[in-house]
This record gives sequence, C-alpha cells and structure tokens, in this order.
Amino acid sequence: MLNYFLLTLTLTGYNLSYYNCYFHYAVAQINLEGVAHMELNTKLAQVIVDRMMKTIPYNINMMNDEGIIIASGDNTRIGKLHTEAIRVLRKNEILKFSHNDLKENVQPGVNIPVNFHDQTIGVIGITGDPQEVTPFALLLKSSTELLLEQQSFQQIEENKQNKLTRFLFRWTQKDIDFDTTKNLEKEALELNIDFYFERTVVIIKCSAKKLLDLRLEQDNFHLNRSVNTQVLICKDLSTVKKCINFAHNHNYRVGVGSTTKNIGKSFYEAQTVIKISTLLDKDYIYYREVKFIQQLLTSDLADKTLVEKFSMLDNTESGTDLLNTLLTYLKNSGNMNKTASDLHIHRNTLLYRLSKIHNLIGLNPHKFTDLFQLFLTLLTYLNHKNPQLKIH
Repeated sequence: MLNYFLLTLTLTGYNLSYYNCYFHYAVAQINLEGVAHMELNTKLAQVIVDRMMKTIPYNINMMNDEGIIIASGDNTRIGKLHTEAIRVLRKNEILKFSHNDLKENVQPGVNIPVNFHDQTIGVIGITGDPQEVTPFALLLKSSTELLLEQQSFQQIEENKQNKLTRFLFRWTQKDIDFDTTKNLEKEALELNIDFYFERTVVIIKCSAKKLLDLRLEQDNFHLNRSVNTQVLICKDLSTVKKCINFAHNHNYRVGVGSTTKNIGKSFYEAQTVIKISTLLDKDYIYYREVKFIQQLLTSDLADKTLVEKFSMLDNTESGTDLLNTLLTYLKNSGNMNKTASDLHIHRNTLLYRLSKIHNLIGLNPHKFTDLFQLFLTLLTYLNHKNPQLKIH
C-alpha cells in the first residue's frame, strides 16, 4: 500500500526519488510492541515522529483527538493546543496554511486528519511550504493509519488468544462443578470449540519455545501450563502419536491421558503419568501403564513402620545406594543381570546389597510377596519424599 502511495505521488508531479526507499524503510522499522491502546497516543505518535524525522528534513507534529500536540520534533511544542488541528478534527479535511496565515502555536505547513474506523482520532502536521510537505504528510497519514490497523489487529488476536488460554486452563481442571461446566460450555461455543467432542490430553515436559517445531492441525489446542509443562489437547490418535514421537525424538518426558469428553480427567491422568515416571525414573507413556501404581499410592496400604525405615536408610550414603539398588531391581522386574548392568556393578555386589536390604528391612527381595511389599513401601516413601510429585 505504501508503494501505491509513493507511485501516486510521483505520477502527480512530486519528486520523491531521494526519500522513497528511506521513508518506506522507516515505516517498516516502527515497532508497535508495548503500545496497548487503539488510539493515537503519545508513545505511538513519538515513535512515528522520531522515525520519520530521520528520513525527511521537516518538523513533524502529531495532535490527539483534542488538538493537543502529543509528539513533535520540537519538544517545546508538546502539550500545547494546536488551534488549526481543532478545525481539521471538526471538518475531517486537509488544511494548508502559508507564512501569510501565521497564528499562535501555528507554523506554515499542512495539517491532515488521521482516521481510524471512520473516526478522526488525530491530526498530522508537517512544517514547511505546503507545496513541498503535502506529499510527505499524505504518506505519513497513510503509514500511521496502517500502523493503527496493524495495532488493532494485533490486540484483537491477543485478546482472542488470552480468552482461549483462560478457557483451556479452566477446561483442564480435574473437578469442576455444574455451574462452571455450563460457563465453559458457553465459552466453548463462543470460541467455536466442540465442548463434548472426545479428546486426549498429552503433556510434554519442555518449554513452549521448544514446542514450536511441533506443528499441530486445527482443532488441536496447546496450553503453556508452566515454564516446562506443555499441555496438548488432541482431537485424534494420529495427533497423539505425533506428539509422542516428537517427545521421544527430543528426549522429553511425555504422558498421555485417556480419550474422553472429560478433559480435566484426561489432564489429571496425563499428569499422573509424568509424576510416576519422574518418581520411578522410568519412561511410562500411557495412563493405563501407571493406573495400578496410582491406585496403590492412593490406597494408603503401606506399613508406616517400614516407610520410616526407608526414610532412615535414605539419611545415609550407603542406605541411599541400597534404595537406588532396590528401585533399579524393581524397574527391571527382578532381572539380576539387567539390574547389575544398569548399576554398573558386579552381580555378586548386587546379591550383597539385596541381602543387606533383607537384613535391614526384614523383607526378602527374592520372594514375590516380600518384593511386592518392598515395592509398595518404596513407592509410598518416594511419594512422600517429593511433595511436588505427590500422587493424590
């Protein structure tokens, strides 16, 4: 659009060859980040003035919708009333004046209205011979209005994203009452989301930035739950597999809940997978793999006396080694060779440690019932030891 205005001005006789590329570059460099309001405010106006005055040899003033100078190449004029700008605002038309028209706080030049959504929200003034500065004022008007449109679009999109984020956060709550459900249903309708479509929650432990490489199709949703917890609400199993493959390829921990209309339930399940995987240092993926472990942890079946013994063991270096040995032994389903290999110890050393556990705890790791009790006790101890991972 800027090129169009440049071409138009050239065809009408204005020689802008020296300024064309510089003006276009200056407009492109204006950064709207941090500008929050849909109006010609001081911050945006001064950014535009500063950029443009590096490009053209004329002073620029910008006035708000009350005719007050809010930005200028001449700082002494900021805050003063520009009487001619009031006329421009009232009539919504270009006003030119020469040396013969000098008035208080007014210099020769041109004043042009700035319009946004059929409203006059400000005035641009450039000081100088009207014949010379008018083409620049037209360009500046065009670029300013384009920037305002861009700003408006950015804020609309930001508001939409914020609304979606708030919705997704509440949607992933485990226990929500009837009224909250109805409110969420209404919000989903406004966001064009099928609230009762069955979906699967996938949690990947990584930063939001790392997730940029994972490109999801429409109707799949991403919630940046925390710095290193990304929640993905997937509409189909192919997307779930895509997320799992992405996590594995980047060595990120991943948890998958069940496919259900209850997104809060699926989120809780995926979160449980992550917690138990971290607790036992084992790469579980699906909730069905850890469901029994979760039930054990929430059943309060462990012998509290044994849990206290584990706690005492963990307070010594040798005891911590024994607990780590037991955990590795359990992870490998009692496979002696695999356990010794994972711990980088000799098989006889492993036998010695298991015997030591038997003597200290009173349960034999080689007996199934005792091993199950050791497993339950270790689970309970680790769950209490790590409050941030605690399974409820």
